[in-house]
Amino acid sequence: MFTNHEIYDTELGKIAIRYSKRASRISFKGEKGGIIAVIPSHTTYSIDYLSNLINRHREALKRLLRNSSVRNQSASLYDGKSFNITEGTILLTADSSIGRGYIRTRREPQHITFIYHPDDILSASFCSGFSRYIMRTLSQCYGSALRQMVASYASQFGLRVNGIRIGRGQRILGHCSRSGIITISVFVLLLPQHLRQYIVCHELAHLTHFDHSKAFHALCNKYCQGNEAIWSKELRNFAFPISL
Repeated sequence: MFTNHEIYDTELGKIAIRYSKRASRISFKGEKGGIIAVIPSHTTYSIDYLSNLINRHREALKRLLRNSSVRNQSASLYDGKSFNITEGTILLTADSSIGRGYIRTRREPQHITFIYHPDDILSASFCSGFSRYIMRTLSQCYGSALRQMVASYASQFGLRVNGIRIGRGQRILGHCSRSGIITISVFVLLLPQHLRQYIVCHELAHLTHFDHSKAFHALCNKYCQGNEAIWSKELRNFAFPISL
């Protein structure tokens, strides 16, 4: 039985192990510049089995690691960083007149500026808290846009949604409960409009098919005007400008 929480590979580095009740098979994900092996929690695998699996997919895992490093760099915080979302521009600015450990927010109709002390950005703990603060602010300002989007598409497809919630997860961007409640992560605000649509359509399709069967993908593809596969691939390669 495999009980460790990580494997060390001389070429790929540390591969973290994450058990998941939702996983039906072993999969690999890139996260924060590293690799995570997601393993179904109801099964057990030996170290040799996982090592052989890594060797069989080594070239793909090397690409995954490179892409993960690029995404990690994209999410770094620095003075003058800016990125656009549908609702406007987000700007980070350093100002030595701001007290250490404080963040000032300036909101304008099409812009939100976050101002911080330049020395704070050198602290990993500050950057982590800063990222959470940015995402909370975006949720407060624009979370209603995501709720309206879900309601609009549900009405267009003739679907009944029993509730719409805004989550804060980065790994899981959307969720549909068996009771018909749709949760959309605030991180969806960082996506271009067509990928927002993909996330919403994906979760709405789960109201009809609570699985990832061929019927589910056919319905999701219909909701996405035939773009499900293209948008899904684009989402997997998307580099978020903020990471938690």
